[in-house]
Amino acid sequence: MPHHATPRPSMGKAAALLALTALIAQPALAEPLRISGTGSSAPLVTALFEEFRKQHPDAELLQPTPPLGSSGALKALAGGRIDLALPGRALKPDEAARIGRHFVLATTPLVLASAGGQKKNGFTLDELAAVYEGRQTRWDNGQPIRLVLRASFESDTQTLKSMSPMMAKAVDTAARRPGMALGQDDLEALTLLTHSPGSLGPTTLGLLRASGARLTVFEINGVAPSLATLQEGRYPWRKEISVALPRQPSPLADKFAAFLQSDKAHAVLLRSAYLPAGR
Repeated sequence: MPHHATPRPSMGKAAALLALTALIAQPALAEPLRISGTGSSAPLVTALFEEFRKQHPDAELLQPTPPLGSSGALKALAGGRIDLALPGRALKPDEAARIGRHFVLATTPLVLASAGGQKKNGFTLDELAAVYEGRQTRWDNGQPIRLVLRASFESDTQTLKSMSPMMAKAVDTAARRPGMALGQDDLEALTLLTHSPGSLGPTTLGLLRASGARLTVFEINGVAPSLATLQEGRYPWRKEISVALPRQPSPLADKFAAFLQSDKAHAVLLRSAYLPAGR
């Protein structure tokens, strides 16, 4: 009795079938969104993007490490190297001229923080100036105060200098002293503050919340930094986070910028110790 073999597909058809099966099984390619800005924005962007991905699961966040900083991010945005920038200061006229739409996202209190420093009732502005000038060198428990500085052009330094004429002079004096600890960006400054016993320097409430850093935050002129005192105007020292888009943003960048102004994004901002713009 003759045996009839079952016909097999040719090798070409089999390879094509295998390729088609693999293509169907392959997940959709992730759509990257390249974002950078002031160092303190990096953990905030991560938290916001996690919420955004619930609506856009194919989106992928790419953040340069270390962060580019406000000026670097705006240059990268104008040059097409990133899709969205989050500067931690107001844009300069020449920066605004090279990019597209931009808006203020949120503000968070700028704070003076320490690892282990003890100062009952915080600092008056005169006492703070004495520390930066080098006239007050020890905490209440006798431990040396170790200042952590930022570069003169950084927004944190400019805010400290704006506190009073005495602070403006004192911060410049501290910058001229040799051997001072200097944080190159927000995240490095936070690391120095965290790992230097008796440290004192500027950071933000938002970055402390996002990082989980256990630092002591001080009242200034009898007012504790919080979103409530910031909103009431009783604590005026703040760091502003803005959003900047290129002249021709990608559809994904447009969607993320729109999300940042939504109620869901505002809820993330408030949980992260940022006061949404307009509040």
